[in-house]
Amino acid sequence: MQHQIFKVLIISFLVCTGFFTAHAKDAPKPILSDLQITQLGYEEASKLPSELKGHRPLNRVLVNFVGVGEIKLLQSIAPDIEFVSIEAMGESGNKISGDFDAVVLSCGAPVSLKHVTDVAWVHSFAVGVEDCLSHPTLIALNGNYILTNGRGTAAATIAEHVIAMTMSFSRGLHIFRDSQSNASWDRQLIYGTTLTTTVNGKTMLILGLGSIGKEVARRAKALGMRVTATRNSSREGPDYVDYVGLADETLALLKEADVVVNTLPATPSTKGFLDGKFFKAMKSSALLVSVGRGATTNTDDLIAALQAGDLRGAALDVTDPEPLPSDHPLWKQKNVIITPHIAGTGSGSIDGAFKLMLENLRRYQSDEPLLNTVNKEAGY
Repeated sequence: MQHQIFKVLIISFLVCTGFFTAHAKDAPKPILSDLQITQLGYEEASKLPSELKGHRPLNRVLVNFVGVGEIKLLQSIAPDIEFVSIEAMGESGNKISGDFDAVVLSCGAPVSLKHVTDVAWVHSFAVGVEDCLSHPTLIALNGNYILTNGRGTAAATIAEHVIAMTMSFSRGLHIFRDSQSNASWDRQLIYGTTLTTTVNGKTMLILGLGSIGKEVARRAKALGMRVTATRNSSREGPDYVDYVGLADETLALLKEADVVVNTLPATPSTKGFLDGKFFKAMKSSALLVSVGRGATTNTDDLIAALQAGDLRGAALDVTDPEPLPSDHPLWKQKNVIITPHIAGTGSGSIDGAFKLMLENLRRYQSDEPLLNTVNKEAGY
């Protein structure tokens, strides 16, 4: 269903921008304006594609999540490229053969990589690229390829999910949903408890002030919250963030936070970052909202902390392991809300991801700086 929405949005967008009537000899116009790029937080590379390791002209490109009908749309931007769709070949891809110069996929579902060998460019619709970086096909290239991702395309959508989770806990909606399932009109639940509260005046700590973190912060500030954050690169942040600290300040900042939002990527340095020591530093009345990557959290330590009352609850869109097995103890925790890694889903996110890919294709062909190049050593 989501792929069908994806296709309708692609066609509607390209009809409106005139790609169907463009002549092949005309140079394609930018898909995104400078203002859109700034607003969405996309980062322009400091080098041209031709200056990056692994660059070469594109002759054949393997694309995933793109149907046969959209291949012609891609060729409106790059008429000299042969685009091959995995969807057109069926899920097994048995008919896919030959070499490809680039691959467009989601690193969260890197099936496309089994069909390629020596690629110059990999573009991921998804933000997280750990499954691509750890794939044998790309490891064998020793970094001699360009990697770009969808950073920022779903930031606003994920931020709304974070706020929805936060508000659900602040009003005790998860408890009342259980009561509804039992047809129980029980107003006594709230008396003498902090089951229902307000976020106004509370402090939110955001781990990872990237594109998602900034959108979360913007919305939290509008709700009257004090917003703090951590990031690895610097102490700089937008004016709606009250304080930006470095990663080594996390434990100190946790002591002030009523809501902790985890947007961290999965890297060697973040694996299991949210551990027993982390949860002990949290307020017992605080909420954890996790929308980054499941591997950043030590799940056993989280369960122990929830059961010990070291934190009020957890709202998890990502888990470790993922998908979460049906017999996993997290499912049985009363103070947990779990969604199956869907925080970034929605028509706006899909449309944005495809526009970014189109713009990067145009830039690659025109030898203009790409958007959202990934630092393969850092992992994001």
